Amino acid sequence: MQDNAVASIRLGVEDFKAAEHDEARALSSIRNLTSGLLLLFKVKLQAMSSPGSGEALLKEKVTPTLGTAGQVVWVGSGKKTVDVHTIISRLKGLGVDGVEWNLLEALTTIRNDIEHYYSSRPTSVLLEIVANCFHLIQQFVPTHLGISPVTLLGTDTWTFLTEQEAFYERERKACLESLSHVSWPSDILASATEHLSCPECRAKLMKASGDVDTLSLTAFHCTRCESTSQFDDVVDSMLTGKYFTDLYIAATQGGEGPLDVCEHCDHDSYVIEEQCCAICGYGPKAPECTECGATLDAVADMEGFHSDALCDHCRYMLEMD
Repeated sequence: MQDNAVASIRLGVEDFKAAEHDEARALSSIRNLTSGLLLLFKVKLQAMSSPGSGEALLKEKVTPTLGTAGQVVWVGSGKKTVDVHTIISRLKGLGVDGVEWNLLEALTTIRNDIEHYYSSRPTSVLLEIVANCFHLIQQFVPTHLGISPVTLLGTDTWTFLTEQEAFYERERKACLESLSHVSWPSDILASATEHLSCPECRAKLMKASGDVDTLSLTAFHCTRCESTSQFDDVVDSMLTGKYFTDLYIAATQGGEGPLDVCEHCDHDSYVIEEQCCAICGYGPKAPECTECGATLDAVADMEGFHSDALCDHCRYMLEMD
C-alpha cells in the first residue's frame, strides 16, 4: 500500500508541473495526489490494526466476534476501506495529531467535484489547493510513519515540493516558531532568526530540536535536505543576514564594517554598534589607540590638547612634535 501511495504522489507531482498550461493535468494532479495521501493515512491505520483483526481499522465494515478467551474482538470484513471522514475520525481517536485535517477535507471536496460534477474552479485555484496539501506530507510522514519525506518520495520529488510557495510559507512559519523557543545568548541573535539558513543547501527551513534551553544540546534540522547542524554552524548565516547591507557597503565602498572578531570567543560576531559579542556577550572592547591601534587600559582625558584616545608612546611622540 505504501508503494502505491508513493507512486500516486509522484504522478500527482508530474501532473502538477504540467498543469499551468493544461487544465486536464491539474485535475489529474488533484486525483493522484488525493489518492496518494489517503493511501498514506490508510498505511497508518493498517499498521495500527491488531494482528488477526482483518485490518479492522482500515475496513469500512467491522463486526464483533468472540475471541478464543471469550473476549469481544472487532474484525474487519469485505474489500471496501474507510472513506476520508472515517480516516480522520479514527486517526484522531487513536491520538494521531499535529495534522491539519481541514486541508485534506478541502482537497477531497475538490476531488469529489471533479469526479461527480464539472469543476468551475480555475487552474490557479486548483494548484493552490494542491500546494497547500503538500504540507500534509511534512506533518504526517515523519511523525506518524517514522520515515523522512525525502526517503519516502525521493530527493527530486521532495525538493520540488519544498519549493512550492504555499508549502514553503507554511513550513517557514513552523520553522520560525520553533526557533523562537531557543534560548539565544543575546537579543541580537534572537532578532536574527529569520536569517538562519542551512549550511548545506542554504534553505531557510531550519527547525530547532533537542534541548532548546541549552545551545550545546540544540540541533538545527533542515526540512529540505535533512542535514542537521549545530549552533556554531548556523550562527554566521544569522549575523551575515542581519547585517548584510552594512557588510556590503563596507566591502564595496570602504569604511568600518558592522562586525569584528570577538576577543573572547574568536568568532566574527562582535557587533560594533552594540559594543558586545552576539554569541558570548563579551564587551565592550577595551579602547584602542587612534594612532597605532594598541589596546588601552584607560582613556586619558587631556582637555585642551587632544580629544582622541592615545597610548603613552603616541602621546609622547605627538608632544615631541
